[in-house]
Order: sequence, then C-alpha cells, then structure tokens
Amino acid sequence: MPENHTGRRPRLPYLLTPLVTAALVIGGVNLAAGHRAEPAAADRDTAEDGRAGALVVSANLQDAIRGADARDTRDLDTFVRRLTASTPQAPDVLLLTEVLGPGAQRVAQRLEATTGDQYQVLAAPGRSAFLSDGAVRESAIVLNTSTMRVVRDAAFVRVQGEDQVSAVVAERGTDLRLPVVSAHAAGDPLPAVEELHAHLSQLAASVDDGDAVPVLGGDHRASRCVEQAAYQAVDCAPQPFWTALTTTHGYDDALFDRSGAETVRHSGYVFARGAVIDAGLDTSYARDLPDSTVCKDAFDSGRSSSASPECRAGYYADAPFGWAVVGVGEPVRRAVVPSRIALDHCELGTRHAAALARVVNTTGEDVTDQVRVVAPAALSVTPESGELSVPAGEARTLPLRVSAPQDTPAGTHEVAVTIGDLETRLTVSLPQACDEAPVTATSYHSGFPPTHATDGDINTFWHSEYSPPTPLPQSITLNLRETRQVSTLTYQPRFDGNLNGTIRDYTVYTSTDGRTFTEVASGTWTVDARLKSVTFPPVDARYVRLEALSASGGSYASAAEVTAG
Repeated sequence: MPENHTGRRPRLPYLLTPLVTAALVIGGVNLAAGHRAEPAAADRDTAEDGRAGALVVSANLQDAIRGADARDTRDLDTFVRRLTASTPQAPDVLLLTEVLGPGAQRVAQRLEATTGDQYQVLAAPGRSAFLSDGAVRESAIVLNTSTMRVVRDAAFVRVQGEDQVSAVVAERGTDLRLPVVSAHAAGDPLPAVEELHAHLSQLAASVDDGDAVPVLGGDHRASRCVEQAAYQAVDCAPQPFWTALTTTHGYDDALFDRSGAETVRHSGYVFARGAVIDAGLDTSYARDLPDSTVCKDAFDSGRSSSASPECRAGYYADAPFGWAVVGVGEPVRRAVVPSRIALDHCELGTRHAAALARVVNTTGEDVTDQVRVVAPAALSVTPESGELSVPAGEARTLPLRVSAPQDTPAGTHEVAVTIGDLETRLTVSLPQACDEAPVTATSYHSGFPPTHATDGDINTFWHSEYSPPTPLPQSITLNLRETRQVSTLTYQPRFDGNLNGTIRDYTVYTSTDGRTFTEVASGTWTVDARLKSVTFPPVDARYVRLEALSASGGSYASAAEVTAG
C-alpha cells in the first residue's frame, strides 16, 4: 500500500453513505441524468470537525491519448483506491492531467463510492484530447462538493498550445478560497508557469470575501533539479521554473517541503502560496509493482485484463500522484524545509545531506532575518550563520549543508536552527547504510556529469564546469568500493573530434578513507585522442584521483573514460 508520510494528525473517517448519481459537468455540459442536492448547511468541514485545510491532489493519469487506454478504467479505479488509502481526509480538489471527460467522471464516481462524499467534475475535455483548431485539452478539475463550493466557474486558458483548466473554489464553513490551475503545458516550463502565475494572481485578486491561497498543480514535465538524476539533492541547482515559483513568486513546493520525498525525482507538483500543513507522494508505488514497464504496455493498449494480477491490482500510471493539505499562511512564513533529513549519501568518506532555511514574505515590506545554527558534535553544518533578505512578495532560502564522517555511528540528532524569531529543530538521522557515489568531481557542467567517465561508453564524457568559469585545477575521483592494491590509471580523452579539455599536465592521488590523499604519480600527456596511462608503485587504495593542472582549449578538463587497476 502507499506510504503515509504524515504522522502528524489522525485520518478523518470517510463517511460511507449510499452512492447517489451525481450531476457531473464536463466542459460546461451536464453528463449525468440525475443529480443530488447541495449539502446541508451543517457542513462536515467546519472547524469543529478537525479539518486543518483543503486537501489538493495532483495526478497525471496518462489516460487521454490512446483510445483503448481511455476506455479501460481499471487504472482509474486503482488510482482512487491508492489515493484514499494514503490521505488523511477525503480529497477536496483533484487537479488531473492527461485525462478525458469520461475518465474524470469515473474518478468522481469512484471517489463518491469510496468516501461517501459528493464529487463534481468542474471541467474536463470531451472524448478526445485534440481540438479542431489543433490545440490539446487534457486537464480536469474534480471537486468534493460536500466540503467545497465553486466561487468562480472553471474555464480553460491556453498556454503553449494546450488548454489548462482553472477555477476558484472555497472551503465550506471557512474563509479559505483556492484559485487553482491544473497544468500540463507542452513547452519550456518557465514561460508556462509565468503565464499561469499571472492567471492565478488575477483569479486571487477577484476574491474579495476571504483568504485566497493560489494553487498551481499538475505535471510540469520537468524535475526540480537541473540534473535529471533519480536522486534529487536538496541543495541541487534548481530548474529556472522552480526558482521562479518558489523564490520570485513566493510559492511553496508542497511535496518538497512536507512529503518526506524531497529527494525523489518527479514532475508532478502542488505549488501553493499559503501554508502547507501536510503532504504526501506515493513513493511506494514503484516498489509495489513487479515491472512497471510490462504493466504500462498492457494498460496503454487497453488490455489490462491480460496483465498479471499484480499489475491489475496495482498499476495506475507512469508517475506517482501527490497531495497536499493547504491553508492560509502567516504574512511572513519561516521554516526549515524539509524538517527531517537523512545522511544516507556518502562522498569521499563523508556522509552528507542538506536542508533549506526558508523565509516567505507576503507583506508589502522587505524583511531581513538572521539565521543561526547549533549542531551536536557528531555533525557539521555549513554555514553556521547567515542572513536572509527577502523582498516584499518573494521568498529566499539559505542552504544548510550537513555532514558527518562516514564511520559515524547510526543514530538520530537534532540541529537547532533559529530564523529571525523562529526557533526550530532539524532532525538528522544517520542510517546504517550509506549510498556512495562511484565517481565524483570537483565540478561538472550540466549534462556532462562525472558518471559519464565511468560508464564504459567513450561517446559520453565528463566535462568540468565552464559556465560560469571554474578554472583548473579540477579533478575526478574514482571510488573502487573497497580498499585494494592499484598501480595503474588509464585516461581516455573525449572521442568526438573535439580535444577541448584534454588533460596535459596531471597528478594522480590515492586514498583509503576519501579524506586524506597521497600523490603517487605526475606527468604530462600528449594532447590527442589516444588512450593514455600512467603506472606507479603498487599502493592500497579505495579512492583514486586524477587532477588536471593544464588542458587544451582553456582552463577546463574533460574525460571520456577513467579507470584504475
């Protein structure tokens, strides 16, 4: 079953009442013959029932392009089953992408049967994602009308040739108003989110009878980090669209902040300009499937009945859904995100991870906060102090990089972090296992990581950073996984006809612990594409480092393959 990352408040019981036919409106057209009356005045989502905010779901159901797939609804039923098993309350707003009208209707019906609440499709495509003018429409909004009401009717806004659906909804019994967008723009996500932010701001400005919390959900077709690796480091170089939303416009990335899955690569988001109370990502989904590729093939062709029992019971899409409980936030929000980290990645004999000290300023004046960090002796945090100057309406973050020697005993520690007048704790766990990178480098240009120098393919290569300029010396370090005797290093320059970065003057170092290195060889290679090598007296080593002191073409280095033995 999906993991529940909350652990902060108990699940509200779903009300299992008989299912009554709902009036489902798709693209403004009533698709159902029957209807139900509006909920009674005694709404169950008033403050007395314990609800902390509205639960917003973001899911790419991948059920819009292939006709046979769209007609096979087994995956939609599985989606609803997994969703309601992992959320602390019945979903309030579902922002769906790659779904057609009948699929959105099916989701609403299954939610009613499961939760006992009433659900309405505010807007969705018809039976095809392709419009007569060449545009694409495959996003939908499904609303829990037992807990929410419509303030402004759903409508489509065209961004980069695709229609994105938006609406303004309100939580019953409170002043919470949610201008929402379900987005799946096809082009560069930066201009897309800028357009959608402007649209949400207009919707928020139209709400004059409550507290507006704009929410931008959907699949933005890009992960948070520039590097598209499975592991997304908290302090990675972020994509421009992510920086624009979370810094310039002051949105919180709910799944990054509160789901416990901040290092998992995904392209679905719930961005909110308000308080993120709780969040979750269906991170156990991939582990629960025997082979997602085989499952996908069967479901994409509409043949789910021929799939394995495990696929039939567990598959719903390529990517996991995410959800967040959002509410009205303070004018200035201070936090350490995420609030818990694990030092489960090692590099050169050191465990490392990071968190962000974050200030969101929704006031009309600039805010400046001091940041102070106090760590227990087992840990090191850089920096120990800093300052966050936050312009009005924006947000700023200060990366807090936490490290410990690789041989530090397993356990849990608390780091005290003070941000302005907020005193909080960052929980740091040191598990027994530590995932160690097979190769590291002092720098690399995006798209040319050090792993390209150890993948056995001379057509790929590592290249040290050159934009911005990062001059030599630069080095690449092999992790042999265990201490063994080595006496040779080989170096294959890039093999694409361009000798830029080909190492000329070099030094070779070895180490047994990743922290103390000893020089074992140095010299000068000829600048050409031929395989190079250097031998030295046998030495025990777990790490072998090749340092470039000079190279052809400029002050940077490259390597197609580096080996030691």
